[in-house]
Amino acid sequence: MRTKDFDEQEILKKAISIFWEKGYHATSLYDLIDGLGIGRSSIYHAFGDKHNLFVKALEQYQQEATGRIQAALEDASSVKEGIRALLRIGIMDRLGSECPKGCFKVNTEVELATHDELIKKVLREDELLIEEALIKAIKKGQEEGEINVSKEPTVLAHFLCNTITGLRVYSKIRSDRPFFEGVIETALSVLD
Repeated sequence: MRTKDFDEQEILKKAISIFWEKGYHATSLYDLIDGLGIGRSSIYHAFGDKHNLFVKALEQYQQEATGRIQAALEDASSVKEGIRALLRIGIMDRLGSECPKGCFKVNTEVELATHDELIKKVLREDELLIEEALIKAIKKGQEEGEINVSKEPTVLAHFLCNTITGLRVYSKIRSDRPFFEGVIETALSVLD
């Protein structure tokens, strides 16, 4: 049996960057060979095909991103500050970028989720983790008197997830900080 002569995690990080820059459909096998620094046979041996490589890259990206989201909610000084941090993740650091790429996950939702059932399933499973983390945080905020108890935690979580997606779509075409700060503050006001 042949052993891998590369670090799979490093290859997945490179694959995320390539797919993020070009999108799934526009990324050729030659782009992957060149960008990953491994041969065609190594790609096929390790991942099967381009689609499987993409799925593994997406899962890796989501695992890391969801970890940052959960940490933002858990490590904040208050629930609202955690939600503020969550709304800002992936937006404020991209402002002013010469080549705004948006969010890899949102780009994937737009490009593939409507016609690729496996991708849709992977995206939805991750979205449920984020929703659960938000629902937990919102309930804690309600118990501590920080969030209005008359509002349904699940509905608020859905609203916040929708707002996050919208912010990330806009981050591809807008770079003015006041726009994003205004949306974030308005979203937070819904919790009152």
